[in-house]
Amino acid sequence: MHFSQVSAEFADKFFELVDSVNNIVVTAHVSPDSDSIASVLSVYEILTTRNPQKNIRIIYSAEPQDHFCVFQNHEKIEFVQDNADHLDQTELLIMLDGGQYSRFSIYPEKLQRIPYTVCIDHHSSPISDFSLSLVVPSSSSCAQLVYSALCGDLTISPRLAEVFLLGILGDTGNFNYLKPTQTDTLMIAKKMIEIANVEIQEFQSRYQSIPKRAFELVKVLMKNTAFSSSPNWPDYQYSYIGKAVIDTGEFSDSEVSEACGIYLSHFLRTVTGFTWGFVITPRSSGECSISLRSLPRSVSVRDLMERMGLGGGHDRAAGGTFKKTAKVVLVSKCLKQIRAWLNLHDPVLV
Repeated sequence: MHFSQVSAEFADKFFELVDSVNNIVVTAHVSPDSDSIASVLSVYEILTTRNPQKNIRIIYSAEPQDHFCVFQNHEKIEFVQDNADHLDQTELLIMLDGGQYSRFSIYPEKLQRIPYTVCIDHHSSPISDFSLSLVVPSSSSCAQLVYSALCGDLTISPRLAEVFLLGILGDTGNFNYLKPTQTDTLMIAKKMIEIANVEIQEFQSRYQSIPKRAFELVKVLMKNTAFSSSPNWPDYQYSYIGKAVIDTGEFSDSEVSEACGIYLSHFLRTVTGFTWGFVITPRSSGECSISLRSLPRSVSVRDLMERMGLGGGHDRAAGGTFKKTAKVVLVSKCLKQIRAWLNLHDPVLV
């Protein structure tokens, strides 16, 4: 059953499913970010508060994200290579911040075999078939959607308020991405700040400091920054980390992701005349990830990823994966593929 708006009926159906099983796994998309981490931690807290006798686990297809260790229940997260290999006996799989099974595992067919599946998401991309789903693209973050849909009369503790604030600040870019239709986010954030009794700057300093190793990769991204154009498309900025850097074995995938996030937040969309762009980074698996950002009235990077068949996301923030076949995917081939596609298609501007 699918819902496109928060409602008491969805909450009833959700908790009916929870009450009907004993073994539950909560997960979110690969390559964790602030919002997905906040979503799994908040759902775990809600479920364990209501059902302390049940076997509830958080399993993530990712390397450990230690900078989030300051948040409640972070120590309960099981970081694994792929969650599909750790779901024996699972009766209910709750998937957050993503609407396609392929966003959670490289073996999506295994996830679909779980007896019951639930999706809570706020992306506009087409969704897979779940036992129960709530997808509200107008919600500014998945964490906010979890709060609105599932908290009801639950008393929000200061520690849980911090978790919700983590997701809201992360996916709104400290409110920079909010639209006129999303001012309810400000009211929810106000409530969380008051409950947690925190100052935003001090709060974010707990988990947003830049490790020196990640900064080394940011310098690589700065060095590799380039500016380009394609017919009918707004001019764009891009960067990448070469395979040679990954082959040294010096940096983990999580450090690469962290550096990519820093570059996207601080340097993409900030150069005059270049309203959108992307970063390509190789992974230890042999695949390449692409992360994209754009400004209002520029390219819908979600549409770009969907039409290329690489991924999805939001109009102004999206991502995807260049899958490997028999050989390791090279960054140069990824760039060539993007340029060729841009030359043959027109953009969707939003």
